[in-house]
Amino acid sequence: MGNLTDRDVRLWGLVAAAVIVAEIGLPPALLVPVTMPYAVVVGIGMHAAFTCLKPRQLVTFSGLTIGTYFAFAA
Repeated sequence: MGNLTDRDVRLWGLVAAAVIVAEIGLPPALLVPVTMPYAVVVGIGMHAAFTCLKPRQLVTFSGLTIGTYFAFAA
């Protein structure tokens, strides 16, 4: 685990669980007109954060995903 403390590991575990819940909840939220704008904002923010965490590896994936959110909302 390198120099991560037990607290860091628990925190990243919670972050990972929150991302999984968001990834499960976003597609249905995109289908409901009332929640669609919020789901688009959350999805764009989440994938932009992914790019900030690992820019080289995820720039293409996150860029394409963010583009689909804009296309879905149009």
